[in-house]
Amino acid sequence: MTVNILQKIESAGVDGIKKVALKKIYGKECDNMLERLKKKEQIFIEKKGVTYCIWSKENYIHYLTQNDPKFKLVLDMVSGTSQSEPKGHTQNLLEEVESISNQDSALANDDFEIVFNKYLNESSTSIGWTPFSKVREKICEAKNLSKEKFYTLAADLIEQKRERYEVSSGGHEGIIVRGLVHGYVRNL
Repeated sequence: MTVNILQKIESAGVDGIKKVALKKIYGKECDNMLERLKKKEQIFIEKKGVTYCIWSKENYIHYLTQNDPKFKLVLDMVSGTSQSEPKGHTQNLLEEVESISNQDSALANDDFEIVFNKYLNESSTSIGWTPFSKVREKICEAKNLSKEKFYTLAADLIEQKRERYEVSSGGHEGIIVRGLVHGYVRNL
């Protein structure tokens, strides 16, 4: 029965089919089947006024292309078929965005290293070891970072500068190395 409903929806074309029409043909049971098809993203349901219209995936894209100029513009830009933008220009924009993103992440890593070293030195004990949690608390407060972001940046920094840092297993939180939590760190 699900296959029959899907075929009926596909045969409706770009105009879609009203949910009421499907209920007349298939009864109340079609609601559950429509929900399953919607979860699988095989159909799309949209409210138009007081009625619900249903489309297959392909027909819904055609419907939006014909009736929504913003959708058509975005689709054209993504697929590279826009008449108003040369294809090379789009590629140049993508390269420029990627370049800026790489510069920002490089600056963020350099900035993180400076701040990490500062708080590591401030928090170290007489033997040099510092719990990651102390450094994390200070940096997260100062730089408004999440715990996950801090440990991602810290793990990357320590991986890149192995000759500069040493980590030790133990503690309640830290970076994971070879499946173990390493909760202490020190400068070498």
